[in-house]
Amino acid sequence: MDRRTAIRSSLAVTAGIFLMPSCIQEKRKASISLKNIVISGNQEDFLADFAEMIIPKTSTPGAKDISSHIFALMMVDDCYAPEVQKKFMNGLNQFESIAKSRFGTSFSKCSQPEKVELLKAMEGKAGIPDETLLFYNSMKRLTIQSFTTSQYYLTNIHVYELVPSRFHGCVAVTK
Repeated sequence: MDRRTAIRSSLAVTAGIFLMPSCIQEKRKASISLKNIVISGNQEDFLADFAEMIIPKTSTPGAKDISSHIFALMMVDDCYAPEVQKKFMNGLNQFESIAKSRFGTSFSKCSQPEKVELLKAMEGKAGIPDETLLFYNSMKRLTIQSFTTSQYYLTNIHVYELVPSRFHGCVAVTK
């Protein structure tokens, strides 16, 4: 074997060794980098499905279309106290484990009726851990807040008027 062939072979093996970890990485990274909480790509997908169940896509865009789950994650990361962030993340994991124990699969893979049943159980609050309820109520509130403050909502549904807006009197003016 000559020296050039040996060097070429060793370079190919070395490049393969350096590229291997990126090929076998199973966990997807989230599409957003957060400062205080750590979230995986699967958890981000779960939050997107959860938000879509709160505000589904109809003739208007759904929560997933306007990225309500990203808004909720940023709000939790930037505005919540560290202990509440920890409870939120624990509640997220507990919610997913409740879905797996009830239906044998993750929330994202459940059928539509199963997802509705699980959300109704959360609304009933019977036998649901406090951290899970904190996660559910926070995520629901932040999803609605995200949708009602989105550009789509404020330009197409509830058209925003600058102050001073029109006067909407309740008495007709006659001469």
